[in-house]
Amino acid sequence: MRLTWLGMLAWIWWLQTAHAEPVQSSSQAIEPWGNAASGDGLAPRFLRWLAAQSGLQLRQDIRPLPRVVEDLKSGQNALALITASTERDGFGLEVCRPTAIRLSVIYRDAGRKLSLADLRRRPVGILRGTHTLDRFLAESGADRVFVRDLHQGFRMLRAGRLDAMMCVRPGCGHTLRELSTPADKWAELLISSEPMAVYVSRAHPLARDAAMLDRLRAACASPQGKQELAALLARYD
Repeated sequence: MRLTWLGMLAWIWWLQTAHAEPVQSSSQAIEPWGNAASGDGLAPRFLRWLAAQSGLQLRQDIRPLPRVVEDLKSGQNALALITASTERDGFGLEVCRPTAIRLSVIYRDAGRKLSLADLRRRPVGILRGTHTLDRFLAESGADRVFVRDLHQGFRMLRAGRLDAMMCVRPGCGHTLRELSTPADKWAELLISSEPMAVYVSRAHPLARDAAMLDRLRAACASPQGKQELAALLARYD
């Protein structure tokens, strides 16, 4: 009986201290989700709120998207908010889908609306590390030009080095307003809407903590969670 009680006490102690140490959470360096220069962004703010509601401590940073994904695969990144996909389900345990991104391309308005066929062999700026426009690129035949971020892409578009630039909302509207002048006339070709998901790495011990996962899901789906995200979306777009 003594051993049984000792075992129960040890189990209770483990539950209380399992998340006393912060777990690593990396967000993508794609605005507005994350800004490497400031270490801030929509994703770290929402994940920080989610963790606080669930009793989880985070150690956060901003990294290029390919690194965020690779670290999620290996378990070095425990928690991330990135675009949902079947491929990512293989190494990430989906907690919730709090929002979606709207994808389009922006081009200079010359009085005629562009179609997919009009972009064949024309340079289109694509954020490095993302694959959300792969189908669009295949169907249009556009020439992919990798850019570091939205700011770089829209500067190249204004300078005539691109014929169109990938637009990701939220975030794109804010960046475009920031860099445009009154003389700039832009048009937009809508492409798709893609869900964003909070993933827990399947290789991290957090994925085996059923109680913590339940708390994260509940916080994400709560009215307070929806209000928090709505406020962040309004701020960053």
